[in-house]
Amino acid sequence: MRQEARLLICGVVFALALSACTGATVRERLMGVAPTPTLDLSVPAPVLAQVRDFDFATKSLRDLYLDESQFNQDWERAVQAGRQRILQGDGRTIEPLVEAIQGLFDVLEHERLALLPPPQPPDPAASRYSGIGVLVDLPREGKDRILVLHVYPDSPAEKAGIRPHDAIIAIEGEPVTFEERDQLIPRLRGESGSKVTVTVRTPGQSPREVTLTRQPVDTRGPLVARWLLNTNIAYIAPNPSVLSTLPDDIAQALRKLNEEIEIGGLVLDLRVIRGDEFPLEPMLTLFVNGRVGKIKTRQRTSDLTLRGRAIVGSQEIPMVILVSELTAGPAEVFAGLLQDAGRARVVGVTTQGLTEQVETVTLPASRARLAIPVGEYLGLKGSAWRGKGVTPNPMSDRAWEDFSEEDDPHLRTALRLFGVEEPPSR
Repeated sequence: MRQEARLLICGVVFALALSACTGATVRERLMGVAPTPTLDLSVPAPVLAQVRDFDFATKSLRDLYLDESQFNQDWERAVQAGRQRILQGDGRTIEPLVEAIQGLFDVLEHERLALLPPPQPPDPAASRYSGIGVLVDLPREGKDRILVLHVYPDSPAEKAGIRPHDAIIAIEGEPVTFEERDQLIPRLRGESGSKVTVTVRTPGQSPREVTLTRQPVDTRGPLVARWLLNTNIAYIAPNPSVLSTLPDDIAQALRKLNEEIEIGGLVLDLRVIRGDEFPLEPMLTLFVNGRVGKIKTRQRTSDLTLRGRAIVGSQEIPMVILVSELTAGPAEVFAGLLQDAGRARVVGVTTQGLTEQVETVTLPASRARLAIPVGEYLGLKGSAWRGKGVTPNPMSDRAWEDFSEEDDPHLRTALRLFGVEEPPSR
């Protein structure tokens, strides 16, 4: 039987902690579980604060993490080792706490576990940097390339003709490799006015060298909203760096398009959308109303029921969602729930399967935040996507890096679902 998490810092009792004590409780003695030792009062206060955070993190994970079976002997060893690591420090740096929590993550082995910094006030400068102006997917094992996902307007990359789907395969003549993935972004960024030469490969074309002059890049920018061909089919692609306002941005785009022509269908492109910033429930309310699925945690399964809002017919507009092997997080859930509800068709490549519901708790001393997967989403038909991803129907065998903007098989398939057979013009 696994040990209960106990926070036994003498004289300190905080939220989620059990009562402090100096010896084993009756229940612990009956269970044969040794209590966490009481801390020596001579331990420096900064170290006590880190232990407090570590114990809070330990208990939060025990109470909330979706897979209870992971709390085994390896976990108990990681807890003890983490505590000892902190106690051996002097509290001057936060590294012992970070390493101790990482040890817990290593046991649980979940990609969406994260230790986040304390919340910071909005910084307008954070959306600006000096570089070439691309959002990328870094090299993966067996894929030695920097894959371009998004090109920011008026950036050096856009002016040089670099486009989404392109791959950067060398920087200053040195090949891009998976082993050096952590050093690649700093090599693309740099002082405004400085130059960098990259080798770019567009799908279906020979590699070419491009020299770019770095300049300030603003990652803020509008989503793409346009008509496909000479039809009433709207196409919307979010700016992957601006997701917090996405529901209102899409509502505004729909209104503006509908002023020109009554919208007859919508293609929503989520192929490069990943991360927890995607506002799942507000996005769902644009297109569905009522019960749309379920959330299953360790404790219970509850209905996901929403109050929809209709924006120029958004609750009824025929809809196709484009996804890819890059789509991850709440954007996957959005596509899967609408597919399972029969509200939208999903086209593209199977998504990553990172569809857990994530809860964030704040550590009491450092105010750092712990992101914990606490449950999974289920569709109305019982579909579950955790670890498997959302399977498109129809599904493509061509990944994002296998085609160019001018030859987009996913978009052609979406148009065929609306009865349009011509290839899309870009």
